[in-house]
Amino acid sequence: MSCLLSVAMIVKDEESNIRRALDSVKDIADEIVVVDTGSVDNTPDIVRKYTDKLYFHPWKDDFSEARNNSLKYVTCEWVLILDADEEISEDFRKQIRDFLKNLPEDVNTVYLPTLSYLDWDFKRTEIASTPRLFRNGTVHYENIVHNQAIYKPKVVNANFLIYHYGYIWTRRLRKQKYERTANLIKKYLQQCKNDQEKLYYLIQLYKIEKTGGKPYQIAETGWQAFQLMKKLTSIPAIGLEFLYVFSIDLANAGLNDLAVQLAQTAIKVVPDYPDPYFSLVNIYAKEQKWEKVIEYYERFKKAVEYASENIEKFGWTIMSFKDIPVADATAMIAYVATENYEKFNEIARDRFAKNEDIPEKMLQFLVEKISEKGIRECLSGLTNLVEFIRKKQLKINMQPIYEKIVEFKLPVKIENVYAKEITPFSYALLKRLSEGRDLLLEFLSSGNLKKLVDDNGVGGLLFVYSMLESDEEKKKFVENFVDNEDYVVQGVAKALLADQFLKEAKFLEAIRLYRNVVQLVPELSKFVKPIVEDLKTKLDPDINGVYEELYNFYVKQKEFLIDFQKYAGDNTSKLHLLSDKDVALYVSAVYTKNEDKAIKLLKRIKNPSRFPMYYYRLAKIYSKVDLEKSLMYHIKAVEENEKLADINSGRFLYTGLYPNITLDWFDKNDEILWAGNISERFTTFGVIHPVRAWMKAKNGLIYSRPYPVDESIKAYESFEKEFYKELPLRVGAFELHEILLNLDWKSVRKAEGMKNFEYIFMDLGIEVSDNSENAVILEDVEKTVELKKLLQGAKRAVVFYHVPNLCDGDDIIWYYPAFRILRTTAQMKKELSSIGYKILTNMIFPNGLRCVVIEQSKK
Repeated sequence: MSCLLSVAMIVKDEESNIRRALDSVKDIADEIVVVDTGSVDNTPDIVRKYTDKLYFHPWKDDFSEARNNSLKYVTCEWVLILDADEEISEDFRKQIRDFLKNLPEDVNTVYLPTLSYLDWDFKRTEIASTPRLFRNGTVHYENIVHNQAIYKPKVVNANFLIYHYGYIWTRRLRKQKYERTANLIKKYLQQCKNDQEKLYYLIQLYKIEKTGGKPYQIAETGWQAFQLMKKLTSIPAIGLEFLYVFSIDLANAGLNDLAVQLAQTAIKVVPDYPDPYFSLVNIYAKEQKWEKVIEYYERFKKAVEYASENIEKFGWTIMSFKDIPVADATAMIAYVATENYEKFNEIARDRFAKNEDIPEKMLQFLVEKISEKGIRECLSGLTNLVEFIRKKQLKINMQPIYEKIVEFKLPVKIENVYAKEITPFSYALLKRLSEGRDLLLEFLSSGNLKKLVDDNGVGGLLFVYSMLESDEEKKKFVENFVDNEDYVVQGVAKALLADQFLKEAKFLEAIRLYRNVVQLVPELSKFVKPIVEDLKTKLDPDINGVYEELYNFYVKQKEFLIDFQKYAGDNTSKLHLLSDKDVALYVSAVYTKNEDKAIKLLKRIKNPSRFPMYYYRLAKIYSKVDLEKSLMYHIKAVEENEKLADINSGRFLYTGLYPNITLDWFDKNDEILWAGNISERFTTFGVIHPVRAWMKAKNGLIYSRPYPVDESIKAYESFEKEFYKELPLRVGAFELHEILLNLDWKSVRKAEGMKNFEYIFMDLGIEVSDNSENAVILEDVEKTVELKKLLQGAKRAVVFYHVPNLCDGDDIIWYYPAFRILRTTAQMKKELSSIGYKILTNMIFPNGLRCVVIEQSKK
């Protein structure tokens, strides 16, 4: 043949692409053959400027038929198959002719790599090596879509790159291509001759469905292909692509085990194939199996390196090249999670020096993982990460990092950790790091102290006053409110201003203001009058003003003087990072969900007496970690703040007068099952101790400590009947009817609590009498140690009792004041057996109510 290289193309409506393709080959091809299958745009006119070998051929819904038609017209020794949305690389142009001239005569086919761009920025890519160069007359095409070359050996590989732009679609082009290609494949699937051919087209359909199909269509096609693949003894090259992509779909659906199976199958067939390793990195990252993530990341990187240098050996698309940044980011998370900080810093240095995109969610997770694990050890890589965030202008919340830097007082330059997107709290943290001063008041008020007072009234006034450092600041602040329209705020402001005059020895001004306060707000007189009386005796600037008593009074009415959550939101538990003041420590401790952290914060408080709920808060936290300490602090809490004796209704103060006894089988070493303040759920009417522990005795009984005497229980129940419309934790009509309905009883012994259920006994035809051998125990089991006394020799009995959920500290049974003895079902069975009864029926009702039907055992 007189010429070396022909280029063969089939085109239709490619005016936006064809010029680029033709420009790239015009100087290296001896001839360019273009077959147009029906263009209605300017494609033919453009082609004529490059070649006179333009032919028109009708489109027959078959890409291979069109491709074979183009091969009829080539005349050179070699033919390059090129599409209109492709172009050849510079290396290709420089070296291809010498390469072809030097090929041995027995070589007929050359595989070339195609790099497909997936976005307009040309950052995301896929790559595959396919047969592209053939000796003239040694090749033809089959398959109607994604036409497959049927070529003659011998085959060689060459690393001359072809760029492909066809996957960068507008929505219109995507829809057009999807509809055209999917319809062609579905049509051909109906006439497939064998399973291998059917599998090929099913996978092609699966790939095209992923470009424009609905989720169910993608899933159905993928599953059908997978099921067919399992029947075959060999996997075609396109099947390797499918194993990878479908494994990702399965993992996204939560079918991780199946996804791992597919990826491992692909690895087994081709160990140097990078994609399935990346799939496993993703799967194990979702499961947070970080050691596995690291294992497959390292294997992925080795496979990527091999594939990059030997791309011509892969006859299918390698998709994971575009995902290397994601793999690196996932690995960084894994290395931080496993505390391999050196490896994290190494990858961070290299990865963040590049300009490749990484999903923001992944970087946010990395930031959070660094803050959880070892921020001190990650500072080097963290600096690289922050530079990357700034460069890419990403919206990453760096607050978790700033929190740890401030908490650990790390020697960090702000410019090394400052990201552009920053929350108000993050800004305050950086300012705290930079200036080292207290920023609590500034952050909460956003510089507007008056708004804190307007929003919170007297509480806001007292809070701001307590936070100000100098008397000059305090005086200037309260002067703004001496004419406030809220007369109570005005009165307290004047009282505080009088305090300042007192310190300055301006006695007349102080007395005048104090007297004005009494006239304005009479209820404040109990705080003001004693000071005025003292001043009548001696004009002494060292006399304590009203502030301390006012402060203590108001914090006993309301735990927090202001609504901290309103101003700090989710950062309320972190206010201690802005201030070392006791109030910041206390508020953070109350709002944090971390018990250990809460205890540490509360222990740092210098003056616990400023917080009337201090010991109560400690007790609540210790209830989850140390019941002995919880009990101790609950007792101290009510002793320090008598209002905590009746949290539920606020009617009764702590008196200490709660008669109780110790039974001879109680042991100080008995296990504590529960400890708490029962007045959280029930008022104790001032007769039952508000603090209680439930102890498990060696005999199996669960008893309350303190153990109230009978008289206290009786008094409580008397008050209870007046207070509640419906008594809590009582047997209801439904439960009683449910039990008796299935018993063949003619009579029942009269007992306490039956009067309310007379209609049930009448309905069931059961006589209530004094001498019946059948008993119904509706109450008192939780007050009585000896069941024998309740049964009083009955031959048969129905016994109702309550059992708390031993794993639930919020179970209401723990809190009920009239209970002092509890039994598990196992304990009930044991006790009944010991006094000669066997259980016939055991019923469970809601709210911890149980019932046993028993009868005396035969002797």
